[in-house]
Amino acid sequence: MTPFKTQLLGDHVLVTGGNKGIGRVIVESFLAEGANVSYCSRSASEDDFATFHGAIEGAKVLGTKVDVGNQEEIRAWVENSAENYGRIDAVVANAYAIFPSSSIDDWQQSLEGNTIGLVTLIETAAPYLIARAGTGSLIVLSSVSGFELRSSNPTGPQSVVKRSQAIIAKSYSKVLGQKGVRVNTVTPGLVETPNLVRADGTEQLSSFQLGKKLKPEFMRGILDQVPLGRPGQSQEVANAVVFLASALSGYINGANLLIDGGFSVTL
Repeated sequence: MTPFKTQLLGDHVLVTGGNKGIGRVIVESFLAEGANVSYCSRSASEDDFATFHGAIEGAKVLGTKVDVGNQEEIRAWVENSAENYGRIDAVVANAYAIFPSSSIDDWQQSLEGNTIGLVTLIETAAPYLIARAGTGSLIVLSSVSGFELRSSNPTGPQSVVKRSQAIIAKSYSKVLGQKGVRVNTVTPGLVETPNLVRADGTEQLSSFQLGKKLKPEFMRGILDQVPLGRPGQSQEVANAVVFLASALSGYINGANLLIDGGFSVTL
């Protein structure tokens, strides 16, 4: 009988959008399992995780400034990260380039950052994941807004690009699955993301807290439809991501794991 352990010790994981919100908790969760993490974001800095002391077995974290809408930057980041550790065991596509308006410019930038950028990430990382000989894993974070039209701006690009990300993941699960790489989607609903506390003690409101402040009626309307009666926690999403990256989910491929407290079943 195999012990119920992630067996991620010494692995190397890539995480996009890893310095705040759900992405930050995902990075910390991998470090707590002993996996080394390379993460990227537009605002990555060397002190992003200066206050985190939960890494085990010498697991290291390295951040790089990357615009996920820039294909060359994505390719360079993946290749440099692979060179640093000699391997890539898992990739978590968490970053979401936010362009909320209905303008054509926002649509174009959102499609470039969230769909073309995702494809570029997968295509660049695929050879390294294939090289893991059956243990490579890729996890794409979508959103319930991509399956149920629940957006503060219904004619903006969010719902379309989030659904497209899930479709892209499912398409690659067939292609890469034949080469030993599992590809799955995690789809969160309303999640209470933590505020970002910087190393200098200053604080930045999370997207959840900003939503409560700027669009309280919209947020209450979503929460009222969650059977569990509460928002999800970032750690609950991160737990699912770590599970899908690990050997514990070795026969799961092409799945879409909903983490929404039952929100979807009420619609």
